[in-house]
Amino acid sequence: MIEISRLKRITIFFVSLTACVLWAAIRPAQFLYAVAYFVAFLFTCWGAYHVILSLVGAGPPLDPQVPLVRPPKLSIMIPARNEPLLPRTIEACLFHTDYPDDKKEIVVVADDPVGERIGTWYQQKFPGRVKLMARKQMYPTKPSALNDALSLCTGELVAIMDVEDIPDRDVFQKAVAALTNHGYEAVQAILRISNADDNWITRVFGMEYAGWFRIWLNARYKLNVYAPLGGTGNYFKRTILSHVGGWDPTNLAEDAEVGIRLAMAGGHVAVVNSRHWEEAPVNFDAWLKQRTRWFRGWMQSLWKYLAVLPSPTAVKRLGIKPLLTVILMLLSPFIVVINWVAYGLTAVWLLSAYHLVQFGFAVEFPFWMAIPLIFNFIYYYVWILGASLEGMGKKRMLAKYVPHMFFYCNIMMPIAALRALYQEIFKSVFWEKTTHPGRGVKWAITK
Repeated sequence: MIEISRLKRITIFFVSLTACVLWAAIRPAQFLYAVAYFVAFLFTCWGAYHVILSLVGAGPPLDPQVPLVRPPKLSIMIPARNEPLLPRTIEACLFHTDYPDDKKEIVVVADDPVGERIGTWYQQKFPGRVKLMARKQMYPTKPSALNDALSLCTGELVAIMDVEDIPDRDVFQKAVAALTNHGYEAVQAILRISNADDNWITRVFGMEYAGWFRIWLNARYKLNVYAPLGGTGNYFKRTILSHVGGWDPTNLAEDAEVGIRLAMAGGHVAVVNSRHWEEAPVNFDAWLKQRTRWFRGWMQSLWKYLAVLPSPTAVKRLGIKPLLTVILMLLSPFIVVINWVAYGLTAVWLLSAYHLVQFGFAVEFPFWMAIPLIFNFIYYYVWILGASLEGMGKKRMLAKYVPHMFFYCNIMMPIAALRALYQEIFKSVFWEKTTHPGRGVKWAITK
């Protein structure tokens, strides 16, 4: 597979930036109109696609029949590094899920002394049910750890459980039923936030997750287009993971990237009506590091597949609809930054139309520049609808967070995207770990 090297990315970035600056300096009006047409076209495609997702995804997710007559063996991988929550996660999987004890195994992959000690203790206490892989010389990323842990898995099916997760009791049963009885190659559980009441960041993060997993990801599965996985709550047939070569160890959004290869291999992903409860970052700094990592991973995937996706082979394997949905997904970090461009262009035309500022060139306000701004409200509505469907509150009560959502989408996300772009151009791959103090756990378990 041809991948754009870092040197080429830097060259492309600065050549493109220089060309835009020169064009803007020589032909400012022409440049503004060209940018305006591009932004309006991009947001129209983006918005129309998400309107369709919003209409389709509001329906119920897959709810497979349980219990299973002959449940296959399930291997649950828990990657951990400096995670004091690890014992809770192991015991949640062992004792608080409805799945036969002899048909599930916990595979802990630890990169630190604390994880090794915890994993060793549980391995000795529950031999055969808990296994430990202690990595010494390793590439310090989650997908690298998953690839190593896969070699210890003996189950026909494989699951990923982040160390802060609290799974619903029925999630193993439903995920396995979807894989074995419904013919899917991968399953995504709905991810929910257990500490949404901590502050407005965790509240909006929880609403974002509800909109994403309950509506937009659910719609992708129903429409049989590309469905980026969520990093945890993933359940796979082991054969499909072997077929696509496991995870890309250098990709910082390994879930979305492996989803592309699953789609190209003909794999189908379902969203099941069961949940993993996890923890949202409680402050801006933690949120920024996590979101930067996700955005950079999508950028990595964009460079990786840029030369492959338009090829006749990729079109034949994926089909036109899934191919377009892959491209729209990978453009997400740039879309949130282009939002600023849309607001800026709208301001330029408004100032010119009302003669508040003279720019030295004629500019008329085009009505279609309102398109990008109108489509922004799709985000807010879907997050409110998803949160309502997930029981986070009534729509009227949730609507009071629209100003917070505006700040979250239009200030926080572009900052994370620009930070990701800077890292992708100038820095080697590294994993900015999200800390998990274990907030909201009691509430999630007692629900």
